[in-house]
Amino acid sequence: MAASPLRRLTNLFIGLLGALLFGFAAGATWMVPSMMFGRALPALALPVGWGLGYVVRRWLRFEGVPGALLAAGATLLASVYVGCLVAAATIAGMMGVGFAQSLADAGPAMLLSLAHLALGPADLALYLAGAVLAALVAWPLGRRRG
Repeated sequence: MAASPLRRLTNLFIGLLGALLFGFAAGATWMVPSMMFGRALPALALPVGWGLGYVVRRWLRFEGVPGALLAAGATLLASVYVGCLVAAATIAGMMGVGFAQSLADAGPAMLLSLAHLALGPADLALYLAGAVLAALVAWPLGRRRG
């Protein structure tokens, strides 16, 4: 029996919401070692991408094109989020204010701009490689017959 279009749309919405939340959680977790080293650590995009690809495929149960797009999008979201959090931590350290205060005072537009300014070509390549890895992990390799 085929699933109704409403059920498919609901599943896609829930999958999108789950990927969004897992992307933000991965970015926040990625922030911990970044704060220890004082920079964004773009090489961590690869393990984060692998983890998000695994989560999308195994926990959210999306495979194929939708799963690959959700995993790659969640990885890119985590990359942007950690860049904004590092920018906020840098502002907090330079201005002598708390982290939450720097987040509130700077606002999302300024944090995105500062994260964009700190982004180099190698960083961008690592973020994209993490997104590609996430898409590959979320893509099914084959089914067992049996």
